[in-house]
Amino acid sequence: MAMVFVSMTSVSSPAKLIGTAKAIIADGAIETRLIFEYGLPTPDFAAFVHLFTEDGRRALKDIYRGYMDVAAESGLPMQVGTPTWRAHPEGLARQGFAAAGDVRRVNAEAFELLASIRRDLALENQVAIAGVVGPRYDGYSADNAPSADEAEAYDAAQVSALAAAGVDLLYAPTFASAQELLGVARAFAKTGLPYVLAPVVDGTAHLPDGTALDSAVALADQVTPPPTHFLIGCAHPSLFGEATDSTAWARNNRVQGLKANASPLPPSALDGLDHVEADSPETFAAAMIDLHRQGYRVLGGCCGTSEAHIRAIARGLKTVL
Repeated sequence: MAMVFVSMTSVSSPAKLIGTAKAIIADGAIETRLIFEYGLPTPDFAAFVHLFTEDGRRALKDIYRGYMDVAAESGLPMQVGTPTWRAHPEGLARQGFAAAGDVRRVNAEAFELLASIRRDLALENQVAIAGVVGPRYDGYSADNAPSADEAEAYDAAQVSALAAAGVDLLYAPTFASAQELLGVARAFAKTGLPYVLAPVVDGTAHLPDGTALDSAVALADQVTPPPTHFLIGCAHPSLFGEATDSTAWARNNRVQGLKANASPLPPSALDGLDHVEADSPETFAAAMIDLHRQGYRVLGGCCGTSEAHIRAIARGLKTVL
């Protein structure tokens, strides 16, 4: 079966490819792999610290190259995200990166690592590099989350750094507060780059701050320009299915995929484990392919997933595309 689902010559950028392809694979876990597979402590899930040590950089190259190899083998378009979820000013300072210019330096270094792997594999027209911006505080609790105005002002430095570095799109995963998500959307929109938002939700399709996902989507869609689309982040496929059954949001075509945890355990339980808890790649992929049959285009991994999980998704897509 031919595996090129969108003519690569018909698109002007990998970001446009992500916006038009019938199926997109996304990368899998970064931080949990650094911790459990490579034995590299990653405080505060600040993966960027590993850009600046020999062992850490080698691990990041290995992880990202493995994901991009799946794109090369399958012919599927892919979205990969920079290891910058905590590379905002306060997150950087907590890890000792508080010098003038560190926001721009660290975020640019993260982009260049991925860009160099993409160049080596000749995937410039197939792999889109997403500049990742995470929440200021906790991704699973809205306690102390900033207002929209505060978030827009706070995130401006990192957003500007990623845009200047050359990312193809901007990506905000694992947000617990609809107002903070609105603020980062405003900061994204000012760059002129396409952008994607990915809040976390529970089984009733509500964010941790109590906002219904429908309402959070409608709020962010008031930004000009609006997000390209929305994803759901850091949730097992079973919870995703439960949530979609509880509301009409799955039918409004704004939520287009899932970067899924490999375990159905809640984040609070996963945080306390000293090992990876995960479905097998085959079981995980089967659930994700079922979501594709329901109309979801973007399929990737979050906590507990590995290259094997993303490769299993790509294999499964061969049977349905």
